[in-house]
Amino acid sequence: MAEAEESARDLGIVCANADAIRARLTGRGPAGAAAVLEDVLAAARSGRETGDAVETLHAVLQALGDPLGLHAYEDPVASGGTGSPTGRGVHAVGIGGERSGEPVYLCPARRCTRHGWPDHAPAPICAVSGGRLRLDRL
Repeated sequence: MAEAEESARDLGIVCANADAIRARLTGRGPAGAAAVLEDVLAAARSGRETGDAVETLHAVLQALGDPLGLHAYEDPVASGGTGSPTGRGVHAVGIGGERSGEPVYLCPARRCTRHGWPDHAPAPICAVSGGRLRLDRL
């Protein structure tokens, strides 16, 4: 996987799981541990590269006892681990995964791979910008 794709995937994991990561850092981490999450979000908000900040966050999560670190928050069903756990990424044998024209929520800034499927609820909130994910079509 190219470095830019990996950074976008990792930022998507952070965005989709920021509240859970923050709870982990504040609940089990030393005082100030949540600042590493805020460093990732601040870098993304300002348009800076997020790779180093994400690596630090990953290492802190591992130091708190989770060997998977940031990747513990990946959704094993969805591509890139940042989608909905509804299983919509699973296809029956012989049935293609193409969903041409299907609506999908995507990162409003096009910086990460976070996505979600519309389910009659408001669009998810981007942890970076605070805005809603944008509705697009595949």
